[in-house]
Amino acid sequence: MTPGRVLAELEALAARLGVAVRAEPFGKGVLEGRGGLCWLDGKPLVVMDATLAVPERIAVLAGALGKFDLEVVSVPPQIREQIEAAQRGKKKRGAKKRPGLARARPRGRKSP
Repeated sequence: MTPGRVLAELEALAARLGVAVRAEPFGKGVLEGRGGLCWLDGKPLVVMDATLAVPERIAVLAGALGKFDLEVVSVPPQIREQIEAAQRGKKKRGAKKRPGLARARPRGRKSP
């Protein structure tokens, strides 16, 4: 399956789960990170940097979808493998968490 097809399948899965997906340009010096899952008005939303390459978009989206109950929907085996690989990758990193959208702060600002 091509990377473009994998991304399309992940986006379709997100839609079936009721998760909106948006690619937005992250302003330089404004946000750090690649994106991730957030909640807007009580609804799940995956936002990712529009400049990401397809493999990076797959990683962000697969990681976000891994937080949902996938037993309630049909998931093709290759797509399930992508999501599980993203989950294994997060466990391997352990305490070394990369900043995602929810943890990002504008550069130059210290947290209170």
